[in-house]
Amino acid sequence: ITGKDTIREELTRLRDAVRYVHDETVRGMNHGKDIHTLMRDIQLPPELEVGEGYGKVSWSVRAIWENYAGWFHHSSTTELYPVPAKSVHGDLAELAGGVDAVVQRAQEKLSSGVPLEAIHLAEIALTAAPTNVGALEAMVAAHEQLERESENFWLTQWLRKQLGELRSTLEAARAKGSQS
Repeated sequence: ITGKDTIREELTRLRDAVRYVHDETVRGMNHGKDIHTLMRDIQLPPELEVGEGYGKVSWSVRAIWENYAGWFHHSSTTELYPVPAKSVHGDLAELAGGVDAVVQRAQEKLSSGVPLEAIHLAEIALTAAPTNVGALEAMVAAHEQLERESENFWLTQWLRKQLGELRSTLEAARAKGSQS
């Protein structure tokens, strides 16, 4: 950008946008809202739009929240222990009627336009059966959908990296003829 006035206007809008996100995050924290609710709900008003090609408002909300509150999100006792949620994914798959039932639900989530929920379900299936072709296909399709919608440089790069790894794993699983 060029011109003293244009530069000043852009920097002022950026400053005001950062302040807005900060203040809304702190306000939400003071009202007891959890990090994921704030990440979803806080949006810049039109007059403060600065573009999200390099960063994202939701990521800034998370950084502000964790800067003030720390890594403990106060949502589960398990956060305080070195046992990740993945440790029970196999149990969840079994309780759901098996990996195929979880994969079917992941594919339904994809068809319904909720790729992040599809990823959560496919991850559960893949923890129980790391080379399950259906789960890998769901992961690839969900990541492809997210990549098509991404306008953020860093998110797009992450998704492309994940897609490369997932496609390689899927290709190997198909070559083995694996479903489990």
